Amino acid sequence: MSTKVPVGTAREHALKALARITERDPQLHAFILVLRDQALAAADASDARADKRATLGPLDGLTVAIKDNIDMAGLPTTAGIAHYRDAVASADAAVVARLKACGAVIVGKTNLHEAALGATSDNPWFGRCENPLRAGYTPGGSSGGSAAAVAAGCCDFALGTDTMGSARIPAAYCGVVGFKPTRDALSTAGVVPLSPALDHLGILARTVPEVARAWYGLHGVDEQQTALGFKGRRVGLLPGLLDVELGDGVARMMDTATACLRDAGSLLVEARLPGWNAQALRRDAFVLCEIDGAAVHGAAMANDPDGFSAPLRSLFGYGARQGTEQRAEVVARLAVAADTLNNCLGGLDLLVLPTCPQAAFAHSATVPQNQADFTVLANLAGAPALSLPWGADSTGLPLGLQLVARPGMDALLLRLASLLEVLRP
Repeated sequence: MSTKVPVGTAREHALKALARITERDPQLHAFILVLRDQALAAADASDARADKRATLGPLDGLTVAIKDNIDMAGLPTTAGIAHYRDAVASADAAVVARLKACGAVIVGKTNLHEAALGATSDNPWFGRCENPLRAGYTPGGSSGGSAAAVAAGCCDFALGTDTMGSARIPAAYCGVVGFKPTRDALSTAGVVPLSPALDHLGILARTVPEVARAWYGLHGVDEQQTALGFKGRRVGLLPGLLDVELGDGVARMMDTATACLRDAGSLLVEARLPGWNAQALRRDAFVLCEIDGAAVHGAAMANDPDGFSAPLRSLFGYGARQGTEQRAEVVARLAVAADTLNNCLGGLDLLVLPTCPQAAFAHSATVPQNQADFTVLANLAGAPALSLPWGADSTGLPLGLQLVARPGMDALLLRLASLLEVLRP
């Protein structure tokens, strides 16, 4: 694994990223806060270490953007909510502390869907985040700013969060790679919670090797270069794709991916999720987010209702009206679904399905309710999942292919995804 900054010194690399932010962000609104002085100081420190041949590993000098629901000491953590504009974090989140220890250069904090509860990143307080690939279109959410920053070339990689698909959905819409690891494989300490049972961190980058570099760098271990391929691997495909309505090009994407996997020697098998109702489970997961989010933000909302948008007040108000019995019923149904998925994954090396049922859509369009029908599966099971750009719809907007593995099999997932990226037509 290379430990060098891609081009020039770390300072030169950071300056290029900052220049790109200056060029693109007035239109994109991908960033809530740009950390120019802090980034250049970190880059200079990286160069000083390089001069002494004392680099801190593969992330030393690389540029990273941080979703603004992740704490950075001395800076506000807004979670995309106006009320928290001045809520300065007293300490770094565990993952931010690790990034700093690795010598990464943090260029800014990224925009997101308000409270991380939504998948458009049309934020009423910090600006409507735009898809870098097409003006007027959503980058997805809730980690829309992180995906937009990566797609626009503003950083080497970005951190997001993923509660129902919030890192993988924007990755698919922006044509980048989004990885949600096994539950708790990256600590969420210092991350503003939405629903702790579903919350995960996520890594977004342009390619799978770049995601893997960030993943292994954060863990302080060398990337596993196990010689493996797809020959004989059991790859599961869901018949009927859970009866979810598919948008333009998604069925074609699955056909080409299936052909590629077959040609690579995979053993394609029919995956079964008995009793699975994608729409009902997605609604249950969203209700749990409303209930748990109300518990997190309820006191602040009561004291400062104008610091929360009317739609968010409505969502959290609904959650606050649900009792412990209703929450327990939702949690029980989701637990059954998690067991069903883990039983399915137990007999597979990979489960392959779309990331989203559609490509990115215009901000002016009706928001599809089924965006998370395919992504919420992995959150329920705590399983690692990755969105890989794969083809496009008829208008040229990218589509995402989702790979899911058994919990704990993050290294296998990243390795197979990297191989599939190379094999991609």
